[in-house]
Amino acid sequence: MYGLYQIVYYTIIDILRILKSPFFILLIFILYLQYRKNTQNPYIATISSIVYGMFGGLIATVAFIYLQVYLVPMDFLYILVVTIILALIDTRFVCFAYGGGMVVLSNLIFGFPRVDTNDLMLLVAVLHIIEAILIILNGNHQSQVRYFTKEYETIGGYTFNRIWPLPLVLFVGDIMIKPITIIALLTYGDFTISNYPRKKTIKSGIILLIYGLILLVTCKIMISPYFPPLLAIVGHELIIQINKYKEKTRAPLYDNPKEGLRVLDVMNKSVAKEVGISEGDIILEINDTKIEDPKDLIHIEVTKPSKYKLRFFSTRKGLVNKTYQGKKKTLGMITLPRVP
Repeated sequence: MYGLYQIVYYTIIDILRILKSPFFILLIFILYLQYRKNTQNPYIATISSIVYGMFGGLIATVAFIYLQVYLVPMDFLYILVVTIILALIDTRFVCFAYGGGMVVLSNLIFGFPRVDTNDLMLLVAVLHIIEAILIILNGNHQSQVRYFTKEYETIGGYTFNRIWPLPLVLFVGDIMIKPITIIALLTYGDFTISNYPRKKTIKSGIILLIYGLILLVTCKIMISPYFPPLLAIVGHELIIQINKYKEKTRAPLYDNPKEGLRVLDVMNKSVAKEVGISEGDIILEINDTKIEDPKDLIHIEVTKPSKYKLRFFSTRKGLVNKTYQGKKKTLGMITLPRVP
């Protein structure tokens, strides 16, 4: 237990030290610019990524030490080159599962490049386990409402775009093994039209966690040296394709109702939040005016009424009538548009 305490303590010191490096600061700035394009609050999204990334890096470091993973710096260069080539085919291949798996298979089949195949696959397994944990904990943070077209109908859904910089300590070297602190980037890009955001990310995280644990076990029991890299590549691709198939074939969660407007998102400190409207609900009337188009919400809000009488259908409570009168706030609803 004392040994674990020492590992955690010195790992935290190393991680805090790297936070002050110019490279890490530049990386965070680039991360912020990326979030500014895709999220409502890039500052919170960036800080959240840093905090969860540090947490993930700490867990990964402890795992690498206990699994005795030792790597050579050139191993990362080989993976980087293969990943760049694969990215020219499709951006979904920007993942350790594909790059690491291909490098290991090349070593087993052709004898080049010279890498420690088992340690490299252990690295892939651990990073996917960490990614799964981060998806479960933080994957739905700053999810974005999006509109999709399915069978000529506009439907609502959500996209997820999370990036976590992981400062972690790895042991590298051929003869003399020494620790170095590096930064690994884990990304999560996904969408859903058939699930609530939180439910979707938990499901995705659990599936990826099972994948990572199975990969880790196969690396340790060593049925065949070919099995872990093949499992890494085929298993990861299978997860992606099954996810796409399910989203295409399942009934959409947010479609246009016969009456009213479907609510896709509710803003904090808004009238909708105060009266208990949540995603998936159907707004029917406001101040005795039937709501059939998002423009109706704008027209009502422009008049700046002192009181709101809302009639809506809640997915949890059924038909609800609420009145809001108090501090002036925005209605704060993003709804699914009606397309003629």
